[in-house]
Amino acid sequence: MRCALPQEGITVQTDVQFSVLGPVRLHRQDADTGPGQPRQCAVLASLLLRAGGPVSLGTLVEDVWGEDAPPSAIGSIRTYIYRLRQALGEDSNSTLKLIDGGYSLRIKPEALDLNRFKQAAAKARGARLNGDLPSATTQLSKALEMWRGIALAGVPGPFAKTQRRVLDQLRLACMEDHLACQVEQGHYAEAAAELAPLLVEHPLRERLCELLMIALYGAGRQSEALTLYHTTTHRLRQRLGINPSPPLQQIHERILSGQLVLPHIAGHDTKKQQPYRQPSATPAQLPPALPRLIGREKEHEQVEHLVCNAAASHNVAICVVGGMAGVGKTAFATTTAHRLIHHFPDGQLFADLQGAGPEGTPRDPTDVLNGFLQSLGVRANDIPTTRQDRGLMFRGLLANRRILVVLDNAHDTEQLRELVPGTAGCMALVTSRVQLHSFVATYQATPLTLLPLSHADSRSFLAYRLGTSRTAAEPAAVDRIIQLAGHLPLALSNLAARAAFRPQLRLENLANEYALAGQSVLDAFTSDEDSALDVRASIMQSYRTLDTEAARLFRGLSANRALTFSAPQVANLTKQTEQQVRQNLSHLIRVHLVSEVGPGRYNWNSLVAAFASEQANITP
Repeated sequence: MRCALPQEGITVQTDVQFSVLGPVRLHRQDADTGPGQPRQCAVLASLLLRAGGPVSLGTLVEDVWGEDAPPSAIGSIRTYIYRLRQALGEDSNSTLKLIDGGYSLRIKPEALDLNRFKQAAAKARGARLNGDLPSATTQLSKALEMWRGIALAGVPGPFAKTQRRVLDQLRLACMEDHLACQVEQGHYAEAAAELAPLLVEHPLRERLCELLMIALYGAGRQSEALTLYHTTTHRLRQRLGINPSPPLQQIHERILSGQLVLPHIAGHDTKKQQPYRQPSATPAQLPPALPRLIGREKEHEQVEHLVCNAAASHNVAICVVGGMAGVGKTAFATTTAHRLIHHFPDGQLFADLQGAGPEGTPRDPTDVLNGFLQSLGVRANDIPTTRQDRGLMFRGLLANRRILVVLDNAHDTEQLRELVPGTAGCMALVTSRVQLHSFVATYQATPLTLLPLSHADSRSFLAYRLGTSRTAAEPAAVDRIIQLAGHLPLALSNLAARAAFRPQLRLENLANEYALAGQSVLDAFTSDEDSALDVRASIMQSYRTLDTEAARLFRGLSANRALTFSAPQVANLTKQTEQQVRQNLSHLIRVHLVSEVGPGRYNWNSLVAAFASEQANITP
């Protein structure tokens, strides 16, 4: 391999020219002379980049071979020096002399392309400081045109490797200055087209990110600018463990608020270039709250305490509300969210994720994000197409704002991943009938499990819905109704709604009707209007998530008359090993069909037990 000769057209006033901004080259005005084989190029590069200072034989050997120098290295260096002298000629203004046991190459400064590059870059900086952007752009263009590829291309040795990195940084800084001039002159689309691939090549270069964000914003592509910020921020934290620099954060904040000032360029239509500005309206998407939430004050206080602690420690508050079907997770989350509104003045977002919906198909979070982004003021045309990019934009819009996000009926962690706020001041209140172990572990979320109402709270529930005088007149009937409803808010609501339409009916007669509703107590809690109010349909959604073995054990449990049982009892009942029983019970616990009340001790709700009995009669 031989080093390349310079291209024609170079007109520097010196008899010998040298180039290191690409392959190492040596060119005489009267003839083209190659500097020789790669190691000879390495010697020339070592001499050129030390600007005429003496370079010892030992340094040259180390520059070319490093620690792997052969015994013949010194002899080879002397041979390369001799050949370089021959290439320069005796009458050249560039001289290679022996000095103090080493060598020095004296050249005119303008003979080296690197020096001409630095001179042009310096002129550009001066012009830019004086506000002469066109002249600065011209000088930077001339400087960049001097490059002929990778600096010191093909030159071996540790010295060349180090210098390549140094020279590459000089070139990159010059490219940044050139693109900054384009941005400052209002050439946003052109600059963005050049900056995008450059940032891909240098993904941790924050100045490139700043320039590209400004260019995108100036071109009316605000959403892409915000997405870019969060992509770069994620990379910085993942790879380097650092936060974005203050200048980059300021650019993000100004774009987010629509307050980034762009230069006024003569002849440009500022109205066309004016980017979209976020409206000041705040989303308020919470469903109506219940007039009164009975029996959940302790749990509400836990959520309130979580919000206050998160605010004090500058963290995101994340709470996962779980519990069996019909226990009132959505009602609790909605009512609690309304009570917390004063903590989140910038808005409240709500989405039913349909994790256990009647169709069995959870909502795609990509679609959920589309709705959230539009609610936050992003135009439909500015919304990215991919889930990840939408998630990045969503978290960016929530930064420096205090917003509550209620995610009802979540299916799994993957569905939630892009829907959770990422900055302090916000909160995610999630409900799910599945224990989201991975989500709680990953996001350090606070789990909160709702249990069926206590007997006293169930009494208060019916008294509030039916009237205190009506329930006080028939306490025994009220107790029977509560027992039939399994203390479940959904079943009690179903019953109370029917009783409210029959005020003349005694509660004792109503209890008798429910007890005789059919072969199963669940027949009393059906709903022809809305499957969400149907207790059997609600439990069925949890049952459908079980695998074959867990479903078989669930049905087998119905043979046990007691609502509380132990693992050995179940093993004896179902003819399975205790290890199999515990494993399958863990699946039932995860979907809240069974609860663990102590080491090896379990129980389930009477309505769940009735459902299991139904399924046992249906399925062999």
